[in-house]
Amino acid sequence: MALTIRISRASDHMITELVDITGKSKFDLIEEALKSYRFRQRMRLLNEDYERLQSDKKAWSKELVEREELEGTLLDGLEEY
Repeated sequence: MALTIRISRASDHMITELVDITGKSKFDLIEEALKSYRFRQRMRLLNEDYERLQSDKKAWSKELVEREELEGTLLDGLEEY
């Protein structure tokens, strides 16, 4: 479903400039930009969660123990092909 939104002239100018540079459609450029923005925001939140976890010494210690227990278990019992 197509939706129409209003954007600033500056944004439209940037999109038009990118269309000229890349040859991609406005639709594709906006979709790529949104995917990139979503990825960056998810990574920012993930990093903030890790910082919180690391600041809790007890929880971080537990995390490291769990990682050590899981290390090398990925292929346990499976033959390599």
